[in-house]
Parts: sequence; structure tokens; C-alpha cells
Amino acid sequence: MTTDNLTTDDRFYLLLHKKIMDKKGSAKRFSKKYYKDQYKKTGIIPGPLLLVEKNIMEGRKCSGRPLSLDSNVIKRFVEMVKASCDPSSQGFIFITCKARTIKNYHHFLEQEFNKSISLAALRRTVKRENLQFYLNKPDFDDDIPVKNSFKSEPVFDLIQIDGCAFRYLKIRNDRNQWQKPRVIEFYDTGSRYMFILDAYFSESNWNSVDLFSKFLLSTGFPKKKIRIRPDNAKGFLNLKRPVNALNLEHSTPDGFYMEPDFARIYTPKDKAHLESSHRGLHNFEIRIIKEFEDRIVKTVPGIIFNHGKKEKITVTYLDICLHDLKSCKIIEKYRHEHNCSKHYFSEEGKISAWVPEEKLELFLKTKTDLLTFSKGQVKEYMKYGFQKVKATVSRQKIIRFDNRNYYVATGQFSSHKSTPVKISEYNDRLFIFEPEDNGIFLGEALAQKPFEKPVKSAAVLSGENELDKIIAFLKLKNMVVDRPLLIKMYRKGLSLNTTKKIIKTNQKRYTTYIKKMKQPKAMTGIALFNAFILDCQNHNRRTHVAPYASHGEIA
Repeated sequence: MTTDNLTTDDRFYLLLHKKIMDKKGSAKRFSKKYYKDQYKKTGIIPGPLLLVEKNIMEGRKCSGRPLSLDSNVIKRFVEMVKASCDPSSQGFIFITCKARTIKNYHHFLEQEFNKSISLAALRRTVKRENLQFYLNKPDFDDDIPVKNSFKSEPVFDLIQIDGCAFRYLKIRNDRNQWQKPRVIEFYDTGSRYMFILDAYFSESNWNSVDLFSKFLLSTGFPKKKIRIRPDNAKGFLNLKRPVNALNLEHSTPDGFYMEPDFARIYTPKDKAHLESSHRGLHNFEIRIIKEFEDRIVKTVPGIIFNHGKKEKITVTYLDICLHDLKSCKIIEKYRHEHNCSKHYFSEEGKISAWVPEEKLELFLKTKTDLLTFSKGQVKEYMKYGFQKVKATVSRQKIIRFDNRNYYVATGQFSSHKSTPVKISEYNDRLFIFEPEDNGIFLGEALAQKPFEKPVKSAAVLSGENELDKIIAFLKLKNMVVDRPLLIKMYRKGLSLNTTKKIIKTNQKRYTTYIKKMKQPKAMTGIALFNAFILDCQNHNRRTHVAPYASHGEIA
């Protein structure tokens, strides 16, 4: 996120947008008014907004302040809400749906604990603990309204995401076992256009982010709010992270913004349009079997459930792998046929007919300025596809993981207290993320020594960062790199250009030094690197580079 070329006013409004873009209702209005008043009064951009440029969104956590509510109050509040909608519960009195207001519970809690309790903190707890379901639960089952039709959505307002497992065929997976593949698709509700469709064996973190990256490259995006609704499966929940990172980098006030609008658990009607399209996909499976009829191994009986009833079917085993299925382009043909054919759709209780591709193109023609993404930008989001585990960055910027020490190479972390994070292991490094469900990428940590085990493919990830380039350059000069020591110099401002300049300036001295030393190659490499570090320190003293000038810390 670059704001250097903006005026102070433009910079303020852009940072304000990113600060409040995920807030709703009164919280959004109050925050907006507060920061506007502060800016109008002082003419200086408030500190919390400046932290947004460093991807720091929550000031309370950065300052180390505790939660407004203690654990006992939160626990009792949750018990009250859940018990008050169940007439048979003894945990609290039954409260009718219309009277289940947070202010009522606020009054009861202050009486019970005999102290002042933050009403705003209770509202945040409702969202964090998913209590809205209990607050809105009707008193009687027949109070639930019956919906006979779905409202229409404007084009590019709601993008649905879901996976669908094949029914009638199995292929070989990576372990040479028989498995049903599944397709994952991105689907525009307004036009019924299928942006992207691809086959996988699971709805994992990696596969969902991989398809999300392809979706970003598939078309231009109008500069408006776009709701994105993935299924509530575990792999799709991981999309909260790249979506948040995308908004921080590219969203603007009253412009492009991708709003997470995840489907509710066990609520297929939230994705009814996409679920309906799966019927055509299952019919298309027969064309896949016909395409690979010479690779049929056997057919066996199978069972599916239709409206809760068992039905017998025949499952065909094809001696192909996922690569064969993708490379034949038959899934892409299905997507093209769906988008270019006329379909009959139900909206507002009426049947209408249109061609999805034509309806989408008609909408995009009215948008003169579309946001497009390059392959380089999209590759950055593949880091979010790895499995993540909890970890802690110590005050010394060290992460202890799997009996190894990792030193933080990039990213800003407190020197006064340990920082909880989530990490993903990749080769000899760790990718570091915020611990929240929508936490963004914070930086990388390198192992104290390189791994000796086989290196995973890096084809799907972006190129080397500057520290990687410095390490590679020093190895070309026959130096044995001490990573923790080099990372320390890198934090003090060492760059690749500075490294090359120091090597060039002292190359003759290094050559003479090697000739005089009669030591094994490894010892010579260590000595050379130590000499290089001394030259770096001398260079910093001569140029008066302040510590952490390029890579500042959070106080």
C-alpha cells in the first residue's frame, strides 16, 4: 500500500477507509466521526491510521491492553443468552425473542457482578461468540417465515463459492488409490456466470487459495463493493486471510472492496443458485466417462442419497489421474457451454431466461475503469494456502518450532513483549501471519541453518526477497553465511546494493586474505563472512545509518 504520492487529505481518507472497512453500523459511524474530528482539529493524521500503513489494525492488541471484559463476565453472558431462549433451561429465566436485547443482559450482569460493564464490549462479544442466532431464535417453531423465492442480486454483487464431488466416477489420486474428484467453482449470482471451475481432490486451504488466485486473474473487477460467499468448509474459511490482504492493498473509499459474506453452517439455501447448477455438472460426468472410455477399469455398484432416500447407482473407475482430467480441457468446455448457453432462472418467483456471458458483458460495458490483477500480484496470496499452527515471536525476534530456531528476517514485531502469531513451514523458512481468522501475512523467519532435506517446489510462490538475494550473492563469493548475524545486519539497513558495494570495495583484501589462510574451505568461508560483517559495521559507522532505519519496530 503506497501513499507517498498522495496529498495529506487523500492519504487520510484512504487510511480511514481501510481502518473502518470491516466495521458495521454505529461502530463504523462513530469511528468515522471520531477520526474526522481529530483530523479537522489538529490537521495531523491520527496515529492509529498511520499504523494501518503497517497493516496494524487493532490498537488495543498492539498496546498490550487487556480485554474490556474479564473471562467470568463473558462466560456468564454467553450462559445467559443461551439459557434465555430455552424454556426448559434452569440457567436463566426464559425471555421472549422481542425482549432479548443486549441492554437487558447488560443490566442483569451489572447487578450480578456489582460493577460497571462496557455495553460496547458486550456487543463485540455477541459477534465474537456468534450469539446472534440465540438472540433471534423465535419463541415458537411456527414463527419461522417460509421463503418461496429468492431475491434477485445485481451483477457482480454476490460471488458464491462451493465444491461439488463427482457421483458417477472415480480416478487415481497421488497415493494411487481410487477417489472421487470434486470441482470448485466461483459463480456470479446476478448473471449466473461461472468465472472459474477446476478439479481437485479436496477443499483444502491450498486448493481454495489456488482457485481464488485464478479467479482474480479471470476478469476485470468493477470498482464497487463485491460480496464473496464461500461455503463454510474449513478450507474455504482460510479465504478470509487473502481477502483481507486484498482489501488492504487495493480497496478504496466508495470503490473496490471485497466483503466476506460466508454462508452459514448447514444452510445450503445461502448458495441455492450454485447448488442448483450442480445438477447439470453431475449429468456432465457421463461425457467425461465417454471421453475416457478406453481407460475404464471396472464398474461397481454405488449409493447416493436423494432427499434422504438411498438410490443405487453405477460408479465407473477410470485409470486416469487429476492431471489427465485437467489437461483434456473437458471441464473448461463445460464451463464455456454453461456461460454461452441460454438458461431459465427463477428470480422473485418468476422465470426468466438469459445467457450468462451476455449479461455479464453488458454489465462490464458500463464500467469504463476496471481493476485487473497481474500474475505477480496474485502469486503473493499463495502463501496463505499452507497449513497454519500457533506460535510465538519472542522479544528477541526468534520463533522456536519443531526443535529449531527461526530468526525473523522481515516483519515488525514488539521488542517489549512476545507476540502470538500463526506460522506455516516452507523449506527452511516460516511464513508468519496474524493469529485472527482473517489475519494477514506479517513476514518471514529463516532457520538458523538451511534444511538438508529435499526442497519443496517454489514454482507457485513469488520470487526471492532481498535477504534471500543477499544470501545467494554471498554464497557465490564462497562465504559461509551465519544467518542470525546477517539478519541482524539486514534489520540495521543492509541492502543488496550495499552488499555488492562493500564486496567490490574490499575484494582485493579478501583475495589476499584467502591466499594467506591455509585452512579448509569451510573455515575460509566462515572467516570471509566475518570479515564482511566487520566491513558492514564500518560502513554503517561511516554513513551514520541509525539502527532499524529501514525496518522499524513497534514501540
